[in-house]
Order: sequence, then structure tokens, then C-alpha cells
Amino acid sequence: MTGPIIGVTVWRRPLPTGLGERTDLYTLGGEYADAVQAAGGVPLLVPDTVEPDVPALIRRLDGLLLSGGQDIADGARDATEHALLAEAQRLGMPVFGICRGLQILNVHRGGTLIDDLPGTEDHPAVGSGEERLSRHHIVDAAGWVADTLPDDGIVNSIHHQAIDRLGAGLAIAARAEDGTVEAVSGTDPMRFLRAVQWHPEKMPGIEGRAHATRLLAPFIAAADGYRRLVATTPTPIRKEFV
Repeated sequence: MTGPIIGVTVWRRPLPTGLGERTDLYTLGGEYADAVQAAGGVPLLVPDTVEPDVPALIRRLDGLLLSGGQDIADGARDATEHALLAEAQRLGMPVFGICRGLQILNVHRGGTLIDDLPGTEDHPAVGSGEERLSRHHIVDAAGWVADTLPDDGIVNSIHHQAIDRLGAGLAIAARAEDGTVEAVSGTDPMRFLRAVQWHPEKMPGIEGRAHATRLLAPFIAAADGYRRLVATTPTPIRKEFV
């Protein structure tokens, strides 16, 4: 049996290619797919999807990974990810968020965001070139975060937005030294729901890749368990959690 199918959301944007200066593309850093596969999953890229089609799409997945890139704003990607989240949570499907993924999850749960973090040593301005370096220490980390971190506890800072008011049903699982919320988890023990503000898939070197694998492995295992539960449920509709 292959690994569980993990839907990974993507970013639609115009970029220059050999076909033109502004070619309409769906994009995703290859590290996302690499990290999912290293942790035992099978990545499936999910484009913007109109809401009536979301239930049919998500029933072909075993887990949902909300990727990073792009601010939260009113648009097709926001609508897609809100609809995916609503359906995944209704079904009890495991969900993991990275960077923007943490932010959309928090907004979906009624929370708010800091629109633009002030540039600091811990969180340098996005676009400066410095943010891709491993920059800030994680502190006050829950076990599932602490157990995955590199030995020095340092991760990257590729973001300029962050959680302000926490959404309903979420608990803070880690902070940076400057107080920025760096990880959250769901408070419902029956559902796997986790998200991080940094980019584990972009952490450098062998240790960075090992960190990403450790962080995603429980999510992939939960998705595999969800798949097996669905397979043994005597109904054509996936089990729902009301």
C-alpha cells in the first residue's frame, strides 16, 4: 500500500517564463512535495477550487497541508482554503499548516493577524534576503514541537504576518523569543490539527531536512490512520465528526 494522499494547496500568480512576461501559473516550492514524501506521504497539488467542488475533491484525500506564500486577502485562494478547511474539519481529516497555512487556520477559527511585524533581529523584513537564514529561537514549545527542533532550537523567519488574537479551539504550542506565536494545535483530541509559522521544508542541510521529516511524520501517520478508518467505515460517505 502506498502512503496516504496529502493535498497541498498552491499559489496562483503571474510570473515570467519562456511563454511570456506574465504567464498564469500555479506555484509551489518543490521542498513541500519532498518533505511530504520523506515523511511517508504522497503529495497531490490542489489548485483554486470553486466551493461546490470541494467536497468531491477532499474525499479523495487523506490529509490536508495548507502551504505558505502570499498574504491573507479576499481572493480565490482564500475562498478555496476556507472551504477546504471547513470540509476537512467536518470530516475529521488531519490538517497541517505552514506559515500562511497557520494564518488562514487562525482566521478561519475567528482569530486575527498582525498585518506587518516590525523588522527585528528575530524577524527580519521579508525581501531583505536575510529571512531565509535560520534566525530565531523557539521557546515555550509543546512536546510535539520541541521533539522535532534542531539542537540549537533555531528556525527561519520567512514571514511578515503573525497571529494576534488566537482563534477558537486553538492552543499556542510555541513562541519565538520576541513573543511571536510560532506554532498552534487544535484543542480537540479527536482531530489532528497543527500548524507552524516557520518553513520547515526550507530549513537548510541534512539537519533541516530531518527536522521537516520529524515535524510532518505524525501528520502523515494521522492521515494514514484516517485513511484506514474511512476504508473500514460501512458507508460510501466518509465518517463525519459533528
